[in-house]
Amino acid sequence: MGRPIDQTYLGPTGATPSTIPVRANIEAGGGEFEGYIVSQKSNMRFTISNDAGTEEGLCTLVNKITGLDDGECAIVGIVAGPESRLEAIQKITAHRAVGFNGTVYTWAVSDDSTESLLLLTAL
Repeated sequence: MGRPIDQTYLGPTGATPSTIPVRANIEAGGGEFEGYIVSQKSNMRFTISNDAGTEEGLCTLVNKITGLDDGECAIVGIVAGPESRLEAIQKITAHRAVGFNGTVYTWAVSDDSTESLLLLTAL
């Protein structure tokens, strides 16, 4: 699996220190929601929960920002720079994240007082 994500970055969003936010759909007909990573199963598979902690399930990272199907999740980072943009992450380890276009990033989490953010810097 490579180096797993430090447990510090897993857990409910809005916590201190900041955690990795995720979008997911864990059950048929359940709908898409913003949530958090409960545990890491591999570089691309995670147990996800909604922020209220009322839904939990296993999901796989996909190349989508929204429109997730059952069992899919998306970790979406912000690539800073003159042309700031959103990037769906294909896999993530303790020190690196890889976008679906193959770009390798270092990552950091931040909280802007309204939500947790994953900040990406291309290598």
